[in-house]
Amino acid sequence: MTTTTFTNRTPSFYGKVDDGQRQPLLQVYLDSLLQRDGPIDPHTGRLPLRETSLEHMNASPVRYAGQVSQAHFNRLYTNFSASDPDLSPALLLLLLFCKMNAGEAYGVRVVKAVHAERWRQSQDLTSRAISFAQEEEEYHTRILVGASHYFNIQVQDTYTPPLALKVLIGSLAYAPKFLFYPILYGAEVAGVYVFNWTLNHVRSLVPDQPELAEALEQRLIQVLIDEVGHVAFNRLVLSETGRQVGRFLTAQTVKGLPLMTPELRAAGFDASALRGFARFDFGDLPEQVRRSGFFA
Repeated sequence: MTTTTFTNRTPSFYGKVDDGQRQPLLQVYLDSLLQRDGPIDPHTGRLPLRETSLEHMNASPVRYAGQVSQAHFNRLYTNFSASDPDLSPALLLLLLFCKMNAGEAYGVRVVKAVHAERWRQSQDLTSRAISFAQEEEEYHTRILVGASHYFNIQVQDTYTPPLALKVLIGSLAYAPKFLFYPILYGAEVAGVYVFNWTLNHVRSLVPDQPELAEALEQRLIQVLIDEVGHVAFNRLVLSETGRQVGRFLTAQTVKGLPLMTPELRAAGFDASALRGFARFDFGDLPEQVRRSGFFA
């Protein structure tokens, strides 16, 4: 798969879209999803090529060369404290992966419960593409929580979303149509930033275990490839006004990330990281993401 980009200017999350290219590019995006994922199973929502990819990742023999207690993980997963004496950098990284997973899972479930039936009944390009994208989000949940395999940890589904996340997801799920895609666009760009930020900090949290770092990074890269496509999709369905609204909402979402995920703050997502978002764009992503994903 190759990246679809602008021919006359540097690709940007915030650039304008040629109105005459919206529908053709939506079809290209849908075709790229079929190439990357395979057709959606109408009964289970499973994506055959992603099942194969996930099985390969989960079969990795890589293991953390240290001790992470299941009891310590459970305690911090349920009641996180940055000052806990059992919180090692590696455990913090695992918790961050799993909490990103939990937040994604919560959001996907709420949004799909409200909209999935309507998307299934419609055959227009937008509905077909977003149905596909939502199934990819389910795989992000499994990709991120799958990091627990490297630590021999079992993750129990006991996540309670913080109020800030509930407000964001509720706003998205029940927003009127003219606000739904600007909110989703803002959430997707913010997600790309936090996944990329985490990717850039993996090796500082497990500095002496390059194989583990590589395995964790590849999970984040697979998520980022999808998320860049999701940003592109939202750009294609938004009007210029909607895109401007979405850009404002993106900045507000990024500011709320440390509140939604205290593990992120403990890992160093601070005022400097928030300022860094103002300069962040498509060109800051790893080459593998830029070359492998769909972007238009």
